[in-house]
Order: sequence, then C-alpha cells, then structure tokens
Amino acid sequence: MATIDSPSHHPPPPTTKYINLVDPTNPYRLKTSDNPGTVLVKELLTAENFSTWSRSIHHALRAKNKLEFLNGTFTKPSDPRNPLFELWERCNDMVVSWLQNSISLSLRSSVAFVDDAHVIWTELQERFSPQNGLRIYELKKTLATLTQDDDLVNTYYSKLKTLWDELCVYDPLHVCSCGSTKFLTDRN
Repeated sequence: MATIDSPSHHPPPPTTKYINLVDPTNPYRLKTSDNPGTVLVKELLTAENFSTWSRSIHHALRAKNKLEFLNGTFTKPSDPRNPLFELWERCNDMVVSWLQNSISLSLRSSVAFVDDAHVIWTELQERFSPQNGLRIYELKKTLATLTQDDDLVNTYYSKLKTLWDELCVYDPLHVCSCGSTKFLTDRN
C-alpha cells in the first residue's frame, strides 16, 4: 500500500532545532521557488488512481522535506506564542495548497475547507483506501479480459504490469510462514 506511516505521537520537535531557516534540512524552511500555485505531480487525483497518486505525492513531499506535515509528525503548536506556531501554519498552508492543486476539480471540493494537511491526507486515505473492493474488482476484471491485440509486446507488458502492480497494492498476497506458498510470493 502506498501510505504514509501513522504518526507515532512523538512529543513536539525541539523548537530551537527548527528556528534556523537557513538550514536546508529544516522542514519548516520554504524556498523562494515554493509557492501555493505549484502542482507537485503531473497526474491529478481521481477516484481511480489513489495508489499511484499517493506514491507520487509522497515522493514529492519527501523531496521538499515536508512529509512530516502530511503524516502528522508535526502538529500545530497549541500556544500561539510558540516560535514554531507561525512557521507551522505557513508550511502547513503550503502543503495544503500543494495537495489541493494535485486533486482533480471533481474531488477538490470535498477537501476545500480542510485547513490541515494531515487531516486532508487522512480523509483521502479513508475514502480511497486499498480496501476498495470496487477497484479490486475492476482491476481483476480488466486483467481477465486484457488482450495484446495490435500492441507491441512491450506495450502489452507495460499495461499488464501496471495492472498487476496496482492490484498488489490493493490486494497484497498474504505471506505464509510455513513456506507452502513460496511459489506465489516468488511471482513478484
């Protein structure tokens, strides 16, 4: 599954470590090229592509050092006098904008009034979770009826592999400790 681990409810980060906005590893640092209008991923979220979209968002936010806002590791300081309060709000607002810009218009309105990146992420995960029986059915049906037709072998293989990979995300093989299903797990 292409999910982001749940927060382990660590205590808030030490304030002094994150005040230095010159440090390129500081998750509270925003670059001058970061702006709310940026679209982080090419493929917008639709009702059918959560697994691939979420992986792309995960990679993009990790590259921007903002994954902690998505997975809930960094929560909003409760005290407005906390030096991280405004920094958290600014970075969270940026991540919220990036997320909203990465969602198709038909779905965007469902999170338009959510102001916390982690809450948006959680809502989307719950809505499009890998336990999505309809998507599993659609994938299996498509796999069962997929034919090469006039496609080149490489094109056909790419279609097949894409479907299999997504199915493995939604409906992973269960690993048996007895070893009798080794041939199934070796198929990957």
